[in-house]
Amino acid sequence: NVCIVGDPACAKSQFLKYVASFMPRAIYTSGKASSAAGLTASVAKDAETGEFCIEAGALMLADNGICCIDEFDKMDQRDQVA
Repeated sequence: NVCIVGDPACAKSQFLKYVASFMPRAIYTSGKASSAAGLTASVAKDAETGEFCIEAGALMLADNGICCIDEFDKMDQRDQVA
């Protein structure tokens, strides 16, 4: 695990986006819009069949790769624990 910390406007977000752009198994997500379900897995209803299915979250999709979570401090405390 790597935590990149710095003052505002130090290009931390651009660095994470750059890493996610060239790594084959890299996922970029923003902490503002992420929830525990979005990071791990969620249950969704299929529009065509009406059946429920499990959709992998960012951490599952980046298995054996890199998951770049930007603005981790903006996430809800309960979601950070996931």
